[in-house]
This record gives sequence, C-alpha cells and structure tokens, in this order.
Amino acid sequence: MTTSAVRLVLCLYALLLAAATCPVSVSAADVAAPGAAPAPAVTARDIFRELPSSIFDNTAEGLPDEEKERLLETGQCEFWEVVGETDDVIAFRALPFRDSAVALRLFRNTENGEILAAIGTLGVPICALELWKRDASGRIVPADTPEEPDVAEFFDKKAPQPRDVTASVLPCLGLGGLKAQVVFWGPTGMVHLPVAREIGWHWTGRSFEKIVRPHALPDGGDDGLSGN
Repeated sequence: MTTSAVRLVLCLYALLLAAATCPVSVSAADVAAPGAAPAPAVTARDIFRELPSSIFDNTAEGLPDEEKERLLETGQCEFWEVVGETDDVIAFRALPFRDSAVALRLFRNTENGEILAAIGTLGVPICALELWKRDASGRIVPADTPEEPDVAEFFDKKAPQPRDVTASVLPCLGLGGLKAQVVFWGPTGMVHLPVAREIGWHWTGRSFEKIVRPHALPDGGDDGLSGN
C-alpha cells in the first residue's frame, strides 16, 4: 500500500472515530436492550441514498446512478467500496488504488431536528464539498457553506505576502467539522506555501462556529481540522 493510501486509511478511521456514534448495523436484541439509546431515525446511509451523486463528478471514477444502489446493497461496485459506517458517517474508497475517498457526515441540530449533511472528497489535492439540509419534514435542499475566510488570515500579519501567487480558499470535510483549505497557484501551476494558521468550523449542535488555530508542525500530530 502506498504512503498516500495509508494516510487516507488513517484519515477515514479518524473521521469515523470523531463522529463518536455507534454502528448502523445492530441486532434486534441490541435495539431492545433495556437502557440502550434508541437508534437515530435518520442515518448517514439514509441521507446518502436520497442525495444526488454529483459529488462524485469531482472524482476520476465517478458514480453512475445505477451503481449507487449496488454500492449500498453489496458494499462494493466497480470503482467504489464502503470502508466504514456509523449512524452519522459513511465513507467510500475508490478502487482499485484506494488512494482517494468520498465521505458523508451528518451534523444534527439539537434544537429543531434539522440535519446538515456534508459530503466531500478526501485524499485529493483539491477537495470538493457539498452541504445539504434535511428539515424536520424530511425535505432535503442544498445549503450554504460557511463564509470563506480571507487568505490573509492564514498568514502572520508581519509576514510578507507572497508575490506572483494567487490563492483560493475551499471548504472541505474535516474531522471535527469542516476545514478551510487554501490552494496557491503560481505561473507554472499549483505551489506549496507554508501557512501560520489553520481555519475551520466546529459544529456546536446548532450551527458551525469558526475556529482558528496555529498551524501544526510536521511532528505535532493532527489538530482535528485536517480532512485530507
């Protein structure tokens, strides 16, 4: 397995662990056990089944509608496999190289019963994200992503701004919610520039709250914002 594939597996595992929910597949005895928490009425699998497959248009493999049901029913289709599932997360890894993925995570509103579903690509240089809202009546509609931060927020104020470089900020799926990924472009294509801060949005139970943290050093571990 390549290094990028190993990183993706670890990222998917962390995403599933971050949801901190029980698996969807439970036995009748588990459901009926005294004192057991009731299973959510709507799961990530349910939402994924209702959503269009448009996020897969941003992947090399794509996902035809006729393959989507087979993927859910058998756990695998020609170019995708289910690699993890909880009540709030379902993740799919691309075949045959298993070096990219698509994951869906639910964010439940504890006040009004609405559900925000974030579905995005993982393991690719430029992420894609869609946000959908399911209201209490069951209607699912596109939702706006949080307002993108200014590029200057990623740098120290005293640091000189890079020249001959343009930047775009993309909302992406992260471990603790959503993250902002800044992509830099130079005259010859994409370039890497070190940033001072990492920016994301944490789900409070009612809405996304912006968080800004110092950029982690290479050996500093994961701060819970990264999603690729």
